[in-house]
Amino acid sequence: MQKVFIACLSGLLMLSGCTASINGVSPAMTSYQGYYTAVEDNDKFIESSLYYHLSSEMSEMPDGTHRYYIFLDQPQIAMYDVMMLAVENDTPYDEADKMMPSIGILDNADYNLIPFQSYTENGYVKGLVISGECTDSNVKLKLLVEWKDKNQERTTREFFSFDLTMDGSVPQNETESGETADPGASNG
Repeated sequence: MQKVFIACLSGLLMLSGCTASINGVSPAMTSYQGYYTAVEDNDKFIESSLYYHLSSEMSEMPDGTHRYYIFLDQPQIAMYDVMMLAVENDTPYDEADKMMPSIGILDNADYNLIPFQSYTENGYVKGLVISGECTDSNVKLKLLVEWKDKNQERTTREFFSFDLTMDGSVPQNETESGETADPGASNG
């Protein structure tokens, strides 16, 4: 009887392992592609968020490449399962030769931001940062920030578009109201 139980348990474990990916693509990669497509398809961008502070900066590396950073901090509301994805230079998903900077998609961690609280061990952080590398000192970035409310009932998405240089970020697109999109001051 014990052998039958162990055989059934082993079979179940093998079956669950087989469903972890469909056609060789992991669920995380499917999510990454979906978020990437959402950024590609979006045509409305906001200037800043009422819910958090967003800033960015770029620095030159010793090898002549450039590294940029996008910071999300100072939450004004409770934000759960926060995700960020930046797409460089309007690169279509099918033509991307590298993974774009992201957090909360491919990693197995939940990131939650609550005003004036942090408890990193349980996924409650003060802020998030994503970074990427490029060869030019100017990069056009489109950014998606997504989070859920406390009850996991409402998902909010905000899109930003900006040029980032060694001097900071520069507004890129206009919103419906005619305001320019700007993810925040580069010097925080």
